[in-house]
Amino acid sequence: MSFYTVIKTQLKNKKYLIAALAELKKRGEITNYVQQKNKIEVDRDGDLINITTAKTGEQQVEGDNRVVRAFSDRLKQMYALESIKDNLPLDFEIAVENETGGEIQILLKG
Repeated sequence: MSFYTVIKTQLKNKKYLIAALAELKKRGEITNYVQQKNKIEVDRDGDLINITTAKTGEQQVEGDNRVVRAFSDRLKQMYALESIKDNLPLDFEIAVENETGGEIQILLKG
C-alpha cells in the first residue's frame, strides 16, 4: 500500500528548478520531465512525481511516499548547486566538482 505525499519546499526560482531537473536528467536520475503551466510532471523510471506551485509561490513535490522524500531531498540539493553556479562572483570559477556519498563538493578558483 502506498500513500500520496505532499512536501512543501522553499524553492521559488523556476529557473533553478528547471536547471536542477535538467541536471538530474543528464545524470540519469530521472527519465523525463514535462513542464506545464503550474505543474511539472517528472518521470523517475515509472514513478510519477508532480511539482506544483503553491499560492505562496513556493514549489510542492507530490507523489508516492516511497519515492517523493528522497527525490525532494535530491532536487533541493541540485537546486542549491544550480543557484551557486549562477551566482558566483565574476572573479571565481568552479575548478573541481566532486560528488561522493551524497555530498557535492565544489572547489573554486579565482
